[in-house]
Amino acid sequence: MIRVIICILCSAFLSNQAIEAQQGGSNYSIFGIGDIRQSMGAYYDGLGGTQYAVPSFHAVNIANPAMWSESKLTRLQIGFRFTQTAIEQQDLSASQNFGKLDGIAATFQVDTAMGITISGGIYPFSVVQYSVLTPVQAGISGLTDLSGGALNYGKGGVSAAFIGSSWKPMQGISVGFAAMRLFGNISRVIQTELYTQPFISVNQRTDRFFGSGLKLGISANPIKGLTLGAGASIYSDLEYDSDFRQSTLNTGGVAYDTIFMQKGVSTLPMQLGFGLSYVSGRWMMAGDMEFQDLSGISYSQGKSLFRSGRRISLGFSRLRSYQLGTDYIDKVQFNFGAGWNQLYYSVNGIDIDEYYGSFGLQLPIAGSAMIDLALQGGMRGNTELVRELFLRCGFSVSAGEVWFKPFIRE
Repeated sequence: MIRVIICILCSAFLSNQAIEAQQGGSNYSIFGIGDIRQSMGAYYDGLGGTQYAVPSFHAVNIANPAMWSESKLTRLQIGFRFTQTAIEQQDLSASQNFGKLDGIAATFQVDTAMGITISGGIYPFSVVQYSVLTPVQAGISGLTDLSGGALNYGKGGVSAAFIGSSWKPMQGISVGFAAMRLFGNISRVIQTELYTQPFISVNQRTDRFFGSGLKLGISANPIKGLTLGAGASIYSDLEYDSDFRQSTLNTGGVAYDTIFMQKGVSTLPMQLGFGLSYVSGRWMMAGDMEFQDLSGISYSQGKSLFRSGRRISLGFSRLRSYQLGTDYIDKVQFNFGAGWNQLYYSVNGIDIDEYYGSFGLQLPIAGSAMIDLALQGGMRGNTELVRELFLRCGFSVSAGEVWFKPFIRE
């Protein structure tokens, strides 16, 4: 089954260019390094992003590496995420969408008794995907017939590659760590065109990012059914090289075209998260709190004021049955969630927050393979500035095999 996942992975990479060519996501991703993503896969999306203390046999947890010790098999996971956004500003409205791979990761279970697991993968750390069209207003007397538009769009983001391990130093305690490498490109373009005059101006900026980090995690089971978890991510400064290109085109051809480069650096502060979960019979309840003070970021601030980011989420599950001979519907896990996300910027003195709810399904297929589906819907911003109504659809597939057989200990 893992071979099947590898074939799907190759096909996804071949088609990724066409997928990312669809313009437009959240226009608020124009600020900073975009929308920061701290989870991977549809399983945690279905729980509203709740994950710090949520055990899973198949999903890869990137917030708390200590949870990798719950895995029982060597597994490979790949995901995809599609976002549809409806944007409203006073009497104006628009609709935008895009899709993107949602990470590739594997866990290698070396010793189930000691919880020794090795994990590695790559996932989108931040996503930039926006498209804003602003009408050109005539500012000179006598040019009332002047019309045009300024198209401001961007795409890309920062990716994170990680590799780490977890183990159980004592009964009921798991710890884990992961080393990270941050990299990626963000492209931003402002294209101004006059419809009544032969004039086009294009300003393009491309930033290439480099950084590193370390993830630490711990989980504990003080009593039966209760899991406590905590995770921390520590980052180096985020360095970037920038290319600027400015060009102007009129009836005479290219009137002006120049390229120049510069280097920059921005801080990327530590991120902390805490969670708990409780399982009773076939029911699980979980909650998370996450904090990251991003007020010190010095990249792509624009009209925004950076501040601390916070997230609170709740998850609720009807767990699947592992009993032989049960109906398939009893083998399906149902996940529900809700959350509030205080985004790390305010615009024109208005704080930008996000509210959402979620629903997910965990569908077992042949052998140990698993399909996770998730649907998140919510609202970002408000009518005073720009309100976005979004629908995020997540899909993940994973498969597992026994690669390391246990040996007899004396």
